[in-house]
Amino acid sequence: MEYSGWELEFFDTAKNYRKYQYNLLKNFIKKTILEVGPGNATLMERYIYKNDLDIVLAEINNDLFEKINNKFNTKDNIKVYNVKIDKIDKKFQTIMYLDVLEHIENHEDEILKAYSKLENNGYLILMVPAYQHLYSKYDQEIGHYRRFNKKFFKEFSKKNKIKYKKLIYFDSIGYLFLLANKILKLENKKNVSFGTKVWNSLIPISKILDKLLIHSFGKSILCVYIKQ
Repeated sequence: MEYSGWELEFFDTAKNYRKYQYNLLKNFIKKTILEVGPGNATLMERYIYKNDLDIVLAEINNDLFEKINNKFNTKDNIKVYNVKIDKIDKKFQTIMYLDVLEHIENHEDEILKAYSKLENNGYLILMVPAYQHLYSKYDQEIGHYRRFNKKFFKEFSKKNKIKYKKLIYFDSIGYLFLLANKILKLENKKNVSFGTKVWNSLIPISKILDKLLIHSFGKSILCVYIKQ
């Protein structure tokens, strides 16, 4: 499925959400990092990047590759490649797929490839959209093959004898927001800019609700596998 990344400019303005993403995954960031499908690499640029990290970005979309290659071309500790993960001959302490796995048709194979590139005690961080019943025209337009639930990651863990360190839903307000959009048939490009602004403004409430509800549901899932 062809992916253009047109929606990234809207999500990159959602600073509350980007910061929330980072706070959820920051404890699993180690010294050597591979991010697969970083898009505009906004989360990397604003929150994750530090001079003492060794970072590789793998982006197969040619336009996005050119953009992030130009963005980081003065950073000696960041390498940007226009390849898939199986072409990278190196192991990492942290590998990240942040809203990427849903764009990959053979997602289970991709997870196993990524897991094989981890060092011992390394983390594979997966952030994905949650709940197939939320799948909409918007998902189709941005190249999503599917949405996920926690059951998939638990069963994948058991089947492949891979341990998960963290598995939660998050952004409960986002879930309600998407559900309302689908019911009211508001999921189209014209509404993305305004909708993103409203949703992003509600993230502080979503964070509180997520804690109160013990991350029992949400717009997205965070799964962290550990290699042992």
